[in-house]
Amino acid sequence: MTTQTTPAPPGTAGAATPPRPRSLADAGRWLAHPGRPTSALMGLALFGGALWAAFGDPFINLIGQSCVVYAVAAIGQSILMGSAGQVAFSGGAFMAVGAFATGMMAGTPLEPFPLPLLLSAVVGWVIGLISGLPGLRFRGLYLLLASLALQFIVLSVAKMYQAAYHPAGVVVPLLHIGSLDLSSGQSLYVTLLVILALVYAATWAVERTGIGLAWRAIRESEVAAAVSGIDVTRWKLYAFAASGAVTAMAGSLFAYLVGRADYQSYELTLSISLITMIFIGGIRSRLGALVGAVVITTLPYILQNNLSDWLSTVGLDADWYTSHQSQVNAGLFSLLFLLVVLFEPHGIEGLLHKAERAVRRVVGALLRRRRTEGSPA
Repeated sequence: MTTQTTPAPPGTAGAATPPRPRSLADAGRWLAHPGRPTSALMGLALFGGALWAAFGDPFINLIGQSCVVYAVAAIGQSILMGSAGQVAFSGGAFMAVGAFATGMMAGTPLEPFPLPLLLSAVVGWVIGLISGLPGLRFRGLYLLLASLALQFIVLSVAKMYQAAYHPAGVVVPLLHIGSLDLSSGQSLYVTLLVILALVYAATWAVERTGIGLAWRAIRESEVAAAVSGIDVTRWKLYAFAASGAVTAMAGSLFAYLVGRADYQSYELTLSISLITMIFIGGIRSRLGALVGAVVITTLPYILQNNLSDWLSTVGLDADWYTSHQSQVNAGLFSLLFLLVVLFEPHGIEGLLHKAERAVRRVVGALLRRRRTEGSPA
């Protein structure tokens, strides 16, 4: 005789639990992976900041445009220093290459956008390939000195060219695509964001191929990489070339943003700022490079607008800071860089990873206690 089972009424212990929506379950499994909540938090913060700049007042929008340009440059530097583990102080030189290449195309058949941007990337690729040759023989401090030589050579050439042909700076035409004016405001900001997204996606795709694997192997140990069959010479040169191409694109975008190319905008302090960006955010992370670019770009505006009031609030004289803003800000950036290198080499992302691990430990301990208390004696 077959016994029929009657479904349990709602609210009883035998009631069937409705299945979780698949999208929520997938999101939960994705977030359960260590490190992903940190990436999600950083991504959401960047997305919120991008929306704020898009719909904020013109001044906020202008700061957002600067953040996007420097974010592209930071990605370029993170390819070389974060992915391939090479050291260079020539980011400002490559931005100068892109900016002057863009200005020199004005009045030629190559003027229409995006041809100057693409050709700047090609020029940056070639110069990056050449600049990587010393990296085949030098490492560490000697490679750093070789990159400094490139910085001074490029700036000297740019200075002589500007003095001879464009004393006030090389004028860059307004950014247009056909009859569409993209030279200012939200239209320029959205254009810069689209280019940043394309650069980010291309970098993400490349680093998930054998090229990215080769770069990471070289970063960990060139000897071990060579023993494993990786062509160290080839992939080191490609790292320098790819970094030069992306950083030159940032220089081209910066020239469109300010309307001219001037060698004084690309001095050694800019190269140091770019390195500070990737260290502050997280040297081995593309998201960290973006966060660092936003922090270092916006911090001067925050200090300029608020530090005097903060000093006055605590009873300190703010007049001295007002008259020495650039020197004080440079000193604060240097101090911030040293603190990060000494105490948190992985930057903001490293701090967030530590916080995530601490939260996971606390939650795990609470769940284990709950299971222990709920188990029968």
